[in-house]
Amino acid sequence: MRVTNKWGVGVIVAAAVLLTGCSGTSEKPEPSSASDAPASQEADAPQSDCPELTVGATIDGATLGPCIADAMADTAGYAAKTSVMGVESTTRFNPGEHAIESDSPVGSIIVIGDDVWVKSAASEWQTADPASSDPIVAALSSSAAQVASLDPAAMATALTGDFTVTGTGTRLGQEVFLLSGQVQQQGATVEIVSEVTADYVTLASTSSASLNGQSVQISMEVTEWDVKQDIVAPL
Repeated sequence: MRVTNKWGVGVIVAAAVLLTGCSGTSEKPEPSSASDAPASQEADAPQSDCPELTVGATIDGATLGPCIADAMADTAGYAAKTSVMGVESTTRFNPGEHAIESDSPVGSIIVIGDDVWVKSAASEWQTADPASSDPIVAALSSSAAQVASLDPAAMATALTGDFTVTGTGTRLGQEVFLLSGQVQQQGATVEIVSEVTADYVTLASTSSASLNGQSVQISMEVTEWDVKQDIVAPL
């Protein structure tokens, strides 16, 4: 199978790692003890150690990251569509089961805990095998660890520097605050714009940078929030 544009799987993965700041090897974010609070309390306000989002406010990424990571982990599940250098994919997340399923023109990946399965458009599901004779299967297997880097909860753990609330908007029927900032990754400056609810749920984001002289971009948009995603092992 040929990737639907000029970029190879390896370059796409490199771009994802650069723009998210994740290698896929970090521990999965866990909701804090505050997630045990009654649902009504959670709906009323963000955690007490997370600053209120107001237009014009500036928030340090080290503070912002844990607030987003906790909010994104404290859900039944969600689905999102992502574009990495023009290659679009749909991804479903089940934080409670540490499960992710991603489908793209390149192929599909399912991660449940430490178990990974992959398939290309021309193959059946199989256990991830970086040494596969099928170059797409091998590439998908090698990149499976980076699938988690596209999870907004994982991306949030890499936030550093200052982020400014530049305005508001609406996403999935909820008011969102537009947060803009920069992070340094692998010697490159990554520009980030996120759409975050008052309780720190990221419903959309765009990251852009220059990779080997080429402008690259990742965009993510949550299409379904707080709905359990049934992700099952294919084998």
